[in-house]
Amino acid sequence: MIKSEIGRLIDEVESAARLDRALLTRSTELLRLAFPGVPLPLETTSEDLVEQVLHLVDTLLPTWTIQLIGKAMEPDGHWRCSLRETRGSDEDEMIGLGSGAVVGLALIAALLRVALAKSAH
Repeated sequence: MIKSEIGRLIDEVESAARLDRALLTRSTELLRLAFPGVPLPLETTSEDLVEQVLHLVDTLLPTWTIQLIGKAMEPDGHWRCSLRETRGSDEDEMIGLGSGAVVGLALIAALLRVALAKSAH
C-alpha cells in the first residue's frame, strides 16, 4: 500500500508548478512510514521550503551525494536531481532520481524515489 501511495505522490510532485507546505507535509508523512525510527521534524526554524527538503535529505541520507541539474534562468527550470549513496558510482545499490519545475520539487521527488526503493526491499 505504501508503495502505491509513494508512486502517486511522486507523480503529483513532478507535475506540480511549485512546492508548497501541504505537499511537503504529505511527503514527510509518507517518508516517516518508509524510514521508521528516523525523527522527521515537520517544523524547522527556516521558512524556506527548499531548505527544509535539504534538511530531510540530510536527516534521512546523511552521507549521500546530491546532484542538481537545471536551467535557473527559466521560470520553470525543469530541474533534475539525483541522490546517490556514493559519489560517481553507477553501481549504487539505491539511487533516487527526480525532476520538477523548481529545485524543491526535484529534491522531494528524488527522496520519495529512494523511499519507494527502500520499501521494495
